[in-house]
Amino acid sequence: MCPDMPPPARCTITNTTTRTTATAADTPVPQLPTGPSWAYEVKLDGHRTVLWRTEDSVRLQSRTGRDVTALRRDLAVAAIRLPPGVILDGVM
Repeated sequence: MCPDMPPPARCTITNTTTRTTATAADTPVPQLPTGPSWAYEVKLDGHRTVLWRTEDSVRLQSRTGRDVTALRRDLAVAAIRLPPGVILDGVM
């Protein structure tokens, strides 16, 4: 469940993933590791944010769980036009 926020009636949010944080290597590696347990993602500057559109509001939350709706009121106002139940995960 979302902390301090009930999920929309049409869906149930469960934590089925483990958060990971990238770490920088002390020295460059000549070749990246490969195999089924390795995945890579391009790091773009920005802040990871999840947006929830509920029946009557919008909430934005940082990767660490902090409510950042007031900091990005512009996105919250624009997102109110989304249908209730929409959840977006991205980088701002």
